[in-house]
Amino acid sequence: MPSTKDEIARVTKQLVITMPFKAITVTTIMAATHMRRQTFYDHFRDKYEVLGYIYRTEIDARVWYCGDYRRWPDTLHRMVQYFTANRLFYQKALAIDDQNAPSDYIQHHLHDMIDHILRDLATHEKIVMTPSYQGFVTQMLVANAFTTIQLLLADSRSDASTVEENLRVFVSDALTGLLDRYRVTDNQAEVSG
Repeated sequence: MPSTKDEIARVTKQLVITMPFKAITVTTIMAATHMRRQTFYDHFRDKYEVLGYIYRTEIDARVWYCGDYRRWPDTLHRMVQYFTANRLFYQKALAIDDQNAPSDYIQHHLHDMIDHILRDLATHEKIVMTPSYQGFVTQMLVANAFTTIQLLLADSRSDASTVEENLRVFVSDALTGLLDRYRVTDNQAEVSG
């Protein structure tokens, strides 16, 4: 049996799929769960926080090792599978353009994940980048990943495997370029560039 918090999230997800988000209220959510309205506030501040919780719990269950740079292709595969399986929900959720919108949660998560992967890569592969450049690379990869998610969701005829392969090649090329340019060898005292 799911926890109260998980039940509120499950019902909210179903409501987002079946009705306009602006029409969904805490009262609507709690009536569908058959729980008291106040119970909602024991777990969430507002309906936007529920959407963030849905994303965080579901994506974390699928990509728990996302900080290991050696596993990024599998992480990418699992994320594409997740967004494909939840396409209708995220089509509607990403159309929400309010403060605390789901796109903010997703981009923040992607930023943390990609930043962690780059730090792990730098540690294991002896890459030396300025913090400013690492931040720039992180932002570029986040923007590309988020745009790819939007493209995948925009058209239900999108072939997820083709989208995944294109993104995998793009990220692989970016990481290969970082390795070629910034890897410190035993004979180097300083990194050029």
